Amino acid sequence: MLSHKKIINRFNQLEKKYYNDKSFEISKNHLHALIWNKNFVFPKFTLLRFITNSILFILSKISIYLCKIKKISVANYFIVHKNNKGLYDFRSDYVLKEYDFRKSLNIIRCPSFIDSIKSYIIYPNAVFFLSFDYFNSPFFYRKNNLKNNYKILHEKEKKNFNQIKKIFHFLQIKRFISIDDQRVIQVFLKVCDELNIKSFGYMHYKFSKFIVGIRYLCFDNFLVWSDYFKKKLIEVNKNYRYKKILISGFRDKNINKKIHGTEVNILYLIDLDLKFKFTSDLLRKLNQIKKINLYVKLRPQVNETIWEKFCIKENIRYFKFENLDKVNQLIRMDYFIGNISTAILEAPLYRAMPLKIISNNDFADDLIKDKVVKKVRNLNDIVKIIRNRPHKKQVEDLLNKIWGKKRYKSYAIKNFLNKYA
Repeated sequence: MLSHKKIINRFNQLEKKYYNDKSFEISKNHLHALIWNKNFVFPKFTLLRFITNSILFILSKISIYLCKIKKISVANYFIVHKNNKGLYDFRSDYVLKEYDFRKSLNIIRCPSFIDSIKSYIIYPNAVFFLSFDYFNSPFFYRKNNLKNNYKILHEKEKKNFNQIKKIFHFLQIKRFISIDDQRVIQVFLKVCDELNIKSFGYMHYKFSKFIVGIRYLCFDNFLVWSDYFKKKLIEVNKNYRYKKILISGFRDKNINKKIHGTEVNILYLIDLDLKFKFTSDLLRKLNQIKKINLYVKLRPQVNETIWEKFCIKENIRYFKFENLDKVNQLIRMDYFIGNISTAILEAPLYRAMPLKIISNNDFADDLIKDKVVKKVRNLNDIVKIIRNRPHKKQVEDLLNKIWGKKRYKSYAIKNFLNKYA
C-alpha cells in the first residue's frame, strides 16, 4: 500500500496536469480515492438494490413536495450508519441534539435500506441522498484505467450536483447545515455558491492535508472543536481565514474515578487499514503482561468481525457498540493507543495519555509533529511508558493544547445556528 504522502503527491501531479479546472472540484475526492484504493470496483446492478433504492427515491420525492407545501427553506445533511437504529452519527450530537428536524429538509446518507426506513420514521422530511446517487451511477460500466474511471465518476457527481441544485431551487432553500462529510460537501457547497445559499458546517474528525474534499469551496460558517482544530483547518484550506469559525468547546466527561491499585488500564483503538498480523501480535503480547488490563475499542460504524473473533479467541475484553463516554464510565483508562483514529486525541478528555503507533500508515503523523501525542514504535516502547500511570500534569498540558479551556454550551451552539444558519 502506498503511503498517504505518496498518494497525495500523485494526486497533486494529476490535478495540476489534467484536472486543474474548477469544474472538477465536486469530484476530486473520487480521484484521490482511485489512487488510494487500487481495488475499487463499480457497483453491479441487482434487482434487489434497484427495488430498495426506488422505494427510497419515491419516499424522498414525497418529502420534497411536502417541504414545498410547508415552505421549508433550510436543508440539513447528516449521516446514519448501518445497524444504528436509524439514528444520526453520534459525532453530530453536539449540533443536532436539540435541533428541530421539523423545520428542515433532512438529507440523510445511509447505506442500509432497513436503517433508512427507520430514519424515515424518526426524522420528518427525510430525503435519502444515496438513492439519488444510485440512479446517477453507471450500472454496466466495466473498470478501466484511472483516467476513464475518474471521468465516469465525475459525470456521476455532475448529475448529483444538478439534481441537488434543482431540489434546492425548487424549495427556495436559503440555508444549508451539514456535517463535514468530505465525500459530498463540494457538491453541496457548489450548489450553495451558485444559488447564494448560506452554508453552515461542523467538524466530525481531524483535518488532514491527506483529505482533499475540504481543499476547495468553503462553508460560510464552520463550527470546530477548539483553537487547535481551527489552526489545522486553516492549514488545509487557507481560504477559511476569511470565513466565520466558531469554537464549540469540549464537554466535561463523567469518568470512572475508581483506581485499581497498581494496575494500568489500556484502551487500544482499532483503526482503518491496520495490518492484522502486526496488530494482533502486539495485542496478544500486551494482554500477557502482568498488571496491565487491556481493552480493545472496535469502530461502532463498522462490522469488525475479524477483530471481534480475535478478541474472543485471545480472551481480550472489547467494546463493540459503546462510545468512549460509556467506556470510560465503566473503566478508568490510563492510556489510549492508536494509529490514525481521531479518538486518540480525545484521551486527555478522559484523563488518559494518548500513544500513537508509528507505522507505514502516515495519515496522522502530523500529531507527532504537533506534539499532541506520545510516539511509540513497538511493544518495548509501549511497555517503557505504561509501567506507571501517566503524570497528571502531562495529561492536563495535552488537554489544554488540544482542547483549550472553553467548555461546550448547548445554548451557544443553538444561538450560533439561529444567527448564522
